[in-house]
Amino acid sequence: MQKAKFLMSLMLAVSALAPLAGHAQDRDHRWDRDRHDERVDMDRRADREMAHRWNRGERIPPEYRDRQYIIDDWREHRLSPPPRGYHWVGVDGGYYLVRPDGLVFNVTIGG
Repeated sequence: MQKAKFLMSLMLAVSALAPLAGHAQDRDHRWDRDRHDERVDMDRRADREMAHRWNRGERIPPEYRDRQYIIDDWREHRLSPPPRGYHWVGVDGGYYLVRPDGLVFNVTIGG
């Protein structure tokens, strides 16, 4: 009698939960694909808007090492003092601590 009640309760619980498991598997993959496409478009837009971005260890091209990009008043931009032989370069709202050969040592976005 105990086994029968237990089995009946177990079958009732499984039958109640089975539709939920099937529903969790049902997904609209078109929505995921559209969302992915939108995310890729946003990334491409961001690349176009801020084309001048370099990371530590990369070299800034010579045209951005020109006098118009070099920041002499680093205090005004709330930047740390550059070590001897280094200088700050400001491009598109980003500040790059670089060596004279253009190798990026540090990156600060927005000051």
